[in-house]
Amino acid sequence: MMDPKNKLVTSDSEKLLGSVREEIAEEFLVMEAVTEQIEEKDFYTYHLLNEAEKLRKKKN
Repeated sequence: MMDPKNKLVTSDSEKLLGSVREEIAEEFLVMEAVTEQIEEKDFYTYHLLNEAEKLRKKKN
């Protein structure tokens, strides 16, 4: 059988590990959302630059 003291330490370690995993998962979701926003803005910027180039060519 496991020593009660070791059992308590193991239980606390598992709780800590669980909370660290949750924090990492949350950070990962935040990073994914930020990356998605950046990609959308990049796409929008690319589209605007494309339109500006078309207008520039029309003027010349």
